[in-house]
Amino acid sequence: MILEDPPNPAKIISKQLTKTDLVRNVKLPKKQTESVLTMMTGGTTENLQNGKEVKVLDYIEGNEYTVVLRCTENGKYHFGDGWSTMKHSLKLQEGEILSLYWDYKNQQFIII
Repeated sequence: MILEDPPNPAKIISKQLTKTDLVRNVKLPKKQTESVLTMMTGGTTENLQNGKEVKVLDYIEGNEYTVVLRCTENGKYHFGDGWSTMKHSLKLQEGEILSLYWDYKNQQFIII
């Protein structure tokens, strides 16, 4: 895994998880997500209304997840399908910080 040193903040989505994020779909910070979308192939709001599958890599555990990134009609972003598998596998808890680095060369997120 090769990350920039220091990692470019424009390529990071970071979120403190709430109970709602763990019970439902995780809501993603709008500004951070839109920053990443500028580097994502097919990352337009219009495309995301239908959902876009993206890979999320966990190099520490050696796992790879596929989640669907969506944008709702009111312009909010979230992970839909695949999020449940990912959150349970990672044993995520309320209050934890989920940080994802966008690897634009490979068009995938890396958990940092």
